[in-house]
Amino acid sequence: MKNKIISAISIGVILNWLSLFFSCRPLPNIDINQPIATGGFPFKVFEYPFPPMGHDWPPAGSWPMFFLNLVVWLVVSFFIFLLFGKKKVNKKNTAIFAISAVILSLLGVFYIMLKFD
Repeated sequence: MKNKIISAISIGVILNWLSLFFSCRPLPNIDINQPIATGGFPFKVFEYPFPPMGHDWPPAGSWPMFFLNLVVWLVVSFFIFLLFGKKKVNKKNTAIFAISAVILSLLGVFYIMLKFD
């Protein structure tokens, strides 16, 4: 049971970061004072500034939506494990999921820092 919970949380974190990476959509703005892209799925999380105008970190008001997306992906992953998790999840798979989630989270922080630089 513990392995399933850890695996589900890890998968939720992985899905959250992947949705942020792949949801970056450019905006048709030509004004450098306006955001050039948005990111986040299912809810829009970040509005990425024009590159030289960034502050190296997103505004504090963006983080609640990031964590709301995380909650959505955690619910999705728990639902997936409830439906398809009839098989026993072994420690090796749990470790792979957890390590992947940590590595992807570190890459995600660097991704955010680059987007807001």
